[in-house]
Amino acid sequence: MNRFLDHLAFAQPYLIAFGLLAVVLLLAPGCATAGAGSAGRTRDFATTAATTAAGAYVGANNAHDGAKDAAVGATAGFVAGEALNFFNNKAQREAYLAGYEKGQSNAVKQQYWIARENQRAQADDGYEETLYEVPIPASDQGGVHREATKRVIRVVLPKEGL
Repeated sequence: MNRFLDHLAFAQPYLIAFGLLAVVLLLAPGCATAGAGSAGRTRDFATTAATTAAGAYVGANNAHDGAKDAAVGATAGFVAGEALNFFNNKAQREAYLAGYEKGQSNAVKQQYWIARENQRAQADDGYEETLYEVPIPASDQGGVHREATKRVIRVVLPKEGL
């Protein structure tokens, strides 16, 4: 009987950790059944639970006063888990915003090229497009000096002979 209790005492932390892991896996919804926010909260919970349990285990096994040091280890594990969650969530928010801004930029570019294509003269529409280069002289107006430059103006006229 004494030998059995020695084996049980050795396996106790592993059995507790396995039991906590089983509870987390059974109670946490899967990624396929939950939205992105729910999956993130589940990941945060699992990270905090794992670091808290690891801190309590380390504190209980590496100290003289088991209960007090287990509580201190659990607290340190909880703080470490929350710090991990904070930095992970911050990186995910920044990546999401960068992707959102890139998508907005691409949408604006796409609308620009659609508008350009819609304004392009078609071969059989009865109009012809001509580009004229116009010199703009230098000027001083209201204390603002403008250099001489050239501009191109697009002119669309009906084709002659139609």
